[in-house]
Amino acid sequence: MGFLDGKSRPEVSKMEKEGNLTGLLKALREGAPDTRWEVTQALGRLKDEKAIEPLLSALEDPDSDLRWNAVKALGKIGNPLATDGLINALGDDLEHVQLHAAEALGYIGDEKAVEPLIKLLENNKIRNTVVIALGRIKSKIAVSYLIEALKEDDYSYRSAVGEALGMIGDERAIDPLIKALDDEDISVRRHAAGALGKIGSQRAIPALERLLNDKRWYVRLQVEEALQDIEADKKS
Repeated sequence: MGFLDGKSRPEVSKMEKEGNLTGLLKALREGAPDTRWEVTQALGRLKDEKAIEPLLSALEDPDSDLRWNAVKALGKIGNPLATDGLINALGDDLEHVQLHAAEALGYIGDEKAVEPLIKLLENNKIRNTVVIALGRIKSKIAVSYLIEALKEDDYSYRSAVGEALGMIGDERAIDPLIKALDDEDISVRRHAAGALGKIGSQRAIPALERLLNDKRWYVRLQVEEALQDIEADKKS
C-alpha cells in the first residue's frame, strides 16, 4: 500500500522530515482528501518556495478544507508570489477560507492586498482578522478607515482596531487612541494604551498616566509598558 491510498499519515510525516518535496507534491495531486490536507500543512512548515504554485492551484479545488489549508500554508511560506492568488481567495464562497486568506496576506505584507482587504471591513464575521492583517502590512492607506472603526459598537472589533493602529504606528491615530483610553471595555483600553506606546508620542503621556489607576491590573501593566516605550523612544 502506498501513500496515495488514504493510509498515508506516517509517510507524509516521513517525507516532511526528509524534505521530500517531490513526494509531497505528488501526494498533494493524487492523495486521498485527508492526505492532501496533511500535505498542505507539511508544505507550510517546510516553507519551500517550489510549493507555491501547487498550493495556488489547490485554491481552485472543490474541497474547501484543502483550500483553507492551502491558504494557511501560503501564509506560512510568506512569499509575495502568492499575493494575487490569496487576493482571489478573499472572494471564496466560504468565510473561513476568506478569513485565512486575509490572515495569510497580513503575514506576507504585500501592499497590493490593502485595497481588497479594506473592502472586507464590511464583513462583520471576519473584519477582526482583516484589521490585524492591515496592521501587519503597516498600511498607511488603511489608517483613516481604522480610526473611523474605533467608533463601532462591537468592542472586540474596536480592540482589534487599536492593536492594528499600534502596528502601523501612524501619528494620525494618536488623538483617537487617547480617546479610546476611556473606552468602557477593558481590552479596548489595553490595546489603545499599547498602541500609543508603540507610536511613541509624548502627547499621550498625561492620558496614559491617568490610566495608571485603572481597576484592571493588566490594563495598568500595559500602561506602564507604554510609558516605558515612550520614554525609550524619546532617548533613542
